[in-house]
Amino acid sequence: MAALQDYRCVIALLDARHFGRAAERLGVTQPALTARLRRLEAELQVRLFERGRAGVEPTAAGLVFAEGAQRVLDAAEEAAEAALGVQQGYGQTLRIGMTQIAAYQVVPQCLSAFRRENPMARIRLVEGTTASLEAMLEQRRIDAAFLHPPLHAADLSEKMLTTVALARFNAGDDSVGDALIRYPRSEAPVLMAALGRQQAVDDGHGHGPAEADTMLGAAVLSQAGYGAFVAPVDFPHASSVGVNPARGKARQGDLETSLAWRSLDRRPVIRSLINAVGLVEAD
Repeated sequence: MAALQDYRCVIALLDARHFGRAAERLGVTQPALTARLRRLEAELQVRLFERGRAGVEPTAAGLVFAEGAQRVLDAAEEAAEAALGVQQGYGQTLRIGMTQIAAYQVVPQCLSAFRRENPMARIRLVEGTTASLEAMLEQRRIDAAFLHPPLHAADLSEKMLTTVALARFNAGDDSVGDALIRYPRSEAPVLMAALGRQQAVDDGHGHGPAEADTMLGAAVLSQAGYGAFVAPVDFPHASSVGVNPARGKARQGDLETSLAWRSLDRRPVIRSLINAVGLVEAD
């Protein structure tokens, strides 16, 4: 059975790609690290790393093992923090994810309401895209998330919070015509779906749209002259980029925001968060 130190060694090797640097990071000798890895690979009957003159590279099996090892280390750290928190008089640590949009729309109000009812609970806030946060919920890396439906995992529940119109913004000039800055479809399927046929029309103009992982990045690209981008009408940077009214294409659909959690997670702390969200919604 692998020990936590085995997992730490694998992660260190994955990051450093070199036995000497990984050993230094772990505070052990290089022969000790090599011996530990050999014992682990023998126990698993799997080769985790390929050795070479330039260093080490993870195998396909090594990458899969490292992903699980990181989850184990994260869980162990959280368990230790939770135990220490209880001893110090604090409650559970609630791991909450949020998108950049939800961060300015609803998260501060919801967490403020939650804090009033749970002053001793600890919060760990994680930022991500809807796709990445949904995956983290499934993997139990976070407990709840403020994101944008529709959800694709069958074992998640959600509570709708708000709906806002999407609009077309342009911070640059009109020299790029109708070009739209893209969002990665795998990370922002809701926004890409909202663009719909308009994206195909823009692509047909022969322009090579730029791409950004976040709307802040899209705003920067727009200011640099790469084209227009789609964002909620209440996007905080709207005052500096402004909706371009010339084309009459400001409205691009709607974007919903919800709180999602695992359906089978019936812990009181989760129920308290859901109730806090309901109080904000009622206000």
